Amino acid sequence: MLFTEWPTAGSRRNRRRRLAARALIAAVCLFSLAGCSLLPQEEELENLPEIRTPKISQKPEYPVKRGTLEVKVTGSGKLMSEREENLFFTEDNRRIVAVYVKAGDEVKKGQVLAELDNGDTERQIRRKEIELEKAGLDLKESMRNSAEADSVTLRKLQLDYALLEEELADLRERLRRSKLTAPYDGTIVSFSAEKGDVAKAYEKVGRIADMNDLVAAVKFNAGDLADIAPGMAATVSINTAGDGSGTVRRLPVSDSASGGEDDSLDSYLLIDVPLPEGVSHGTPLSASVIVESRENVLSIPVSALRTQNSRSYVLVSHPDGTKGEMDVEIGVQTATDVEIIKGLEEGQKVVGK
Repeated sequence: MLFTEWPTAGSRRNRRRRLAARALIAAVCLFSLAGCSLLPQEEELENLPEIRTPKISQKPEYPVKRGTLEVKVTGSGKLMSEREENLFFTEDNRRIVAVYVKAGDEVKKGQVLAELDNGDTERQIRRKEIELEKAGLDLKESMRNSAEADSVTLRKLQLDYALLEEELADLRERLRRSKLTAPYDGTIVSFSAEKGDVAKAYEKVGRIADMNDLVAAVKFNAGDLADIAPGMAATVSINTAGDGSGTVRRLPVSDSASGGEDDSLDSYLLIDVPLPEGVSHGTPLSASVIVESRENVLSIPVSALRTQNSRSYVLVSHPDGTKGEMDVEIGVQTATDVEIIKGLEEGQKVVGK
């Protein structure tokens, strides 16, 4: 039997409500989708490096040591020759007409190094030699005829001859002084004179040295020199040649600051030390001299010593990790270590600054 249900007013209201609800849900979904596309995209989080808390650095600790403490003073210098001297002309205001050497040249004793303008000195010498020869002949003739010759005339001839001899000697000496010659076999260390220069009497124009007799020459400041004595042990460090042990031979015998010549060997302290092969004159060097040596003493690094007014103290690190101040009495001090006379024992640890 076919049954047909006719919609009533109530069922129609329910249906409208269901349709309205469905429309609302659809609208909400569409709005949500649209809103999501309109909102800005969230940025990706940046990977920041991990920040680590810095560790607080600990101050260094040093053990109190027992041993030998050496007080040294240092200076610098160069290899010099023990036979070394300046070169100069003894004639004044005369022009240099020839230079035959340069720095580094090896020369023989008596070799001519440079010459001054001697004017007509050589011509005068030749004329004076002729005059002397003639005077000598006259004197000989007079002496052969001495029986007839007047004694006064003979004496005058003798004096004339002596005078000519003296004048000739003066001319020859003037010619000799116009030539600068090597005083001994050696090497020209420096030579500043040039052709055309006007020479000044006794003004240095060069320097010569005997390269077979080199020595370590060192300069120290005046305060350190006061603590040095001949015979003290020394260490010489020659550039490119290493270190060598030696002894102080002598102190400076002149002070360059008080008028002595700066490059004179006399203004240097000399140290006897075996020299390695290959070193040459002028090679730079440094040297240290042990002015005091203390054996079997306690010492700590200078960096661990603290001072306040007249007080000297250290910060002691105890085995349990605690630290405490300790007053100390100090002795000699080097560039790196200081002697502890009283206040600490061997093996204790002190804290650096």
